[in-house]
Amino acid sequence: MGRTGLGAVYMGEYTEIERRFFVNGEGDKPWREDGDSTSIRQFYLDKGQLVFSESELIYGGAAVARLNEEEQVLFQSENDWTVRVRFRDERTVFTLKGRRTNASAIELEWPIERALGEALVSLEEYPRVEKTRYEWRGSDGMLWEIDEFEGGLLGLVLAEIELQNIEQPVELPEWVQLEITGNLAWSNSNLAYRSSRIILD
Repeated sequence: MGRTGLGAVYMGEYTEIERRFFVNGEGDKPWREDGDSTSIRQFYLDKGQLVFSESELIYGGAAVARLNEEEQVLFQSENDWTVRVRFRDERTVFTLKGRRTNASAIELEWPIERALGEALVSLEEYPRVEKTRYEWRGSDGMLWEIDEFEGGLLGLVLAEIELQNIEQPVELPEWVQLEITGNLAWSNSNLAYRSSRIILD
């Protein structure tokens, strides 16, 4: 696929565009009253164990996904993937995230069997985050995801909203505070490493 095709892929379904904010967790919590919630565990794996061979993605010796043509182009275009396994209620997803540029990042993901996910995260003690995610719709109809973290990050509350493009207008709820879009220090992967250090200490 040429550069034109690659650009089309980047602007399409594999691009995640989101804004993120700190949340005032001390006041009212309308997302708890009006939204649905799910339990999430996210493990951040060792990208050095990731292998791509004949359209198949392999981690720790186990095949996790077969990549289509667009996914193969994207995978080979990035050499600094963040590798994640997410357990969200009954669903298990293997995810690769590219380097974030401001609000945007390439994201590839595949549903996998729960047993495979559990086997992958059991290979060693991986950094992780645990949180309850609430989905809440603002008065403009846009969907917010509010994460209340647990464990070593207890008390931290972050909100994010996914956009079609970075210029899309958003009505900010009164409970959002400082915007942290593009601030890698507050990415979930960095929070996972921070939490792991807290637990170990």
